[in-house]
Amino acid sequence: MGYNEMIFLGHLMVAGAVLLAAARLGRMWITGLIVTYTLLMNITVMKNMTILGMPVTDGNVQFATVFLASNVLNEHYGRPAAREAVWIAFFCGFAAVAIMQFDLWYAPNADDTAQRHLEYFFNVWAFPRIMIVSMISYLLSQLLDVQLYHLIRRRTGLKLMWLRSNGSTWISQAFDTVFFTTAALVGTTINTWPDWAGAVVFAYLVKILTAALNTPFLYLTTWRPLLPIGSQRPPAGRGSPDSPPASPVVPVESKRAATASDQPDPAQR
Repeated sequence: MGYNEMIFLGHLMVAGAVLLAAARLGRMWITGLIVTYTLLMNITVMKNMTILGMPVTDGNVQFATVFLASNVLNEHYGRPAAREAVWIAFFCGFAAVAIMQFDLWYAPNADDTAQRHLEYFFNVWAFPRIMIVSMISYLLSQLLDVQLYHLIRRRTGLKLMWLRSNGSTWISQAFDTVFFTTAALVGTTINTWPDWAGAVVFAYLVKILTAALNTPFLYLTTWRPLLPIGSQRPPAGRGSPDSPPASPVVPVESKRAATASDQPDPAQR
């Protein structure tokens, strides 16, 4: 295992641990994490590296982690919560890019060293096609993932969580990879069929590998100590979410009081 592969595994472990902590704290914390990963994804997509002999960007790894967080929301809080998080992250990403344009328009003074770096990451006018397609692709693929996860969950209940997590992510990631590579890069950085196929295959393989390695963290959120506060999903071993709720537990004191009230009054004998 090479250096980048070790960093890759460590990256997934830390990202998964952070997600577990957010899940334990509740729904809004997961949504905040999705927004954070989405903003980071738009920056780290500019970092190129090689993992398992494949040229990829760090944004591919971040993107797969966003899908995992959306699946956690979908599993515990339902489709409406997951869709809401997608729209919030999309809005925040759009707002960040829009506000950064004003920061770039300020004339830097002689001591400034950040202008050229910020332009590299946030200048929409340098790569308007890529920026626009990236945001559209993110929104469509995330909404597709949420819908697919919901449909598979309706069929499987609490069973086969690995199937709905990976199935929904792999299909939606395939759409995102093909759509973005074709709409954003063909005619710019990609001009031949072999280049297109290589870019799609390499990016997609890293995404599905990341999704598969992230799956255990989704299972960990179903353990009782890590069950998110307010979750609609019962802890492991308590039946299907579609089953009727369990009978409420009556305290011993209440049972005794009820038993005593059922006894005939001696004055009425």
